[in-house]
Amino acid sequence: MGKLQVLLVSVLLLGGLASCKTQEVDPSVATTYAANIKDISDYATSKGLSGTSTSSGLFYAVTKASSSTIAANYGQELEFTYTLSVLSRSTSNTAVVTAKKVDSTYAVNPTFVPFIKGALKEGLQEGLLLMHEGNQFVLLMPSILAYGDVKSSDGLVEANSSVRFDVTLNRSRTEDQQMDEYIAASGLSLTQQTNTGLRFFLTTPNAAGDSVKTATSAGKVLTLKYVAKQLHAKTVVGFDSTSTGLNLYKDAAGFTEGLAKMRVGEKATFIFPSSLGYSTKGLVDKSTGFYKVSPYAPLRYDVEVVSAK
Repeated sequence: MGKLQVLLVSVLLLGGLASCKTQEVDPSVATTYAANIKDISDYATSKGLSGTSTSSGLFYAVTKASSSTIAANYGQELEFTYTLSVLSRSTSNTAVVTAKKVDSTYAVNPTFVPFIKGALKEGLQEGLLLMHEGNQFVLLMPSILAYGDVKSSDGLVEANSSVRFDVTLNRSRTEDQQMDEYIAASGLSLTQQTNTGLRFFLTTPNAAGDSVKTATSAGKVLTLKYVAKQLHAKTVVGFDSTSTGLNLYKDAAGFTEGLAKMRVGEKATFIFPSSLGYSTKGLVDKSTGFYKVSPYAPLRYDVEVVSAK
């Protein structure tokens, strides 16, 4: 369903899982909602699904229990698999409700989503908040919690359709977990971790070079080279570098803190949490309306201090 793109996503849209904020209000929404709830009830009964209905109209059934105490939380990165099916009544027997699978892109290989309140389909968001790591849920939701009264962009989900998500929550990772697991996998050797959360890695030392602090205090102008990346899905994806001329590093407190630890001629890597980067708002390209950096994204900067003159 739009093949969820998480890195260069629009501010409110995360592919086919995104919430629908701009749909027109259907005057018969109450009628549609009632019909959706009837479809969900009949379908759940026919499939022997034992579950719970919430006040919003979401029906969830736990198909795999979990003993984990780690729950999905806003501000974390969720790793989950899912399939999406559309519920409809049989044309030959209107008493029968069937489910047609329309998206299995992430049925086996997981998707990774920065869990931002209001970004996902309301029913999916509500369901994920009920889950712990290792849980498998069936989520049945009326159209008002899914695609609303508009057809999906790929045309596979008709307007006013109730849907079924089969979801397995693999992980809900904090920023510290994302950084620490990435560092362990990358083979970087930690030089220092500060109390702000900055991880500093001196990769090419130059003890004879002027310190950045000394150089800037003397009014010298630094020449830098850098590549900026955000951590995502156990890897990193670039969003800025010296060649862009944007100098986005000026907005990242973690960059300033790391740079102050360097000398001219040195190279280093900084990895730091979003609190030292673009925080809960992320970084939006105003010309496109797309995120350059997702909210809550830890960042990596590879930096070289070329000269100070």
